[in-house]
Amino acid sequence: MIRTKLLIVPFVLFFAIGLAGQQGCAKAPPTLSPVGVTAFQNLQIAKALDTVRDIAVDANATTPPVLSTSTTRSIVTWHKGALQVLNARSAGWPTTIATSLDAVVGNLPAKERDTLAPYVTLAKTILQEATR
Repeated sequence: MIRTKLLIVPFVLFFAIGLAGQQGCAKAPPTLSPVGVTAFQNLQIAKALDTVRDIAVDANATTPPVLSTSTTRSIVTWHKGALQVLNARSAGWPTTIATSLDAVVGNLPAKERDTLAPYVTLAKTILQEATR
């Protein structure tokens, strides 16, 4: 007999990632000015970066914690810097954000890295699609 409660969690996770990916990769409406397009892209990317941070904070708040406090601090610190880079939009900012995310995740313990992997992939995909 299949346990429906066990099937609900993966279904909800994949549904949320699919919905976020679909919404996060949306192109800016054609009626927006260049400043509006930039604001639209910033919002889409910031939401994806917020997701990585929120998952880390929520995973640390569980009992027992899924992510350690030091991992959560690393992610929150990265998030703050990534938003500053996003808002500054200096040359090469998409690469800077993606590379810094890879660096912070690369320094995590393997189990915690695996926990964050789907959300990191989602954030990087949205970053890549929003800047095309």
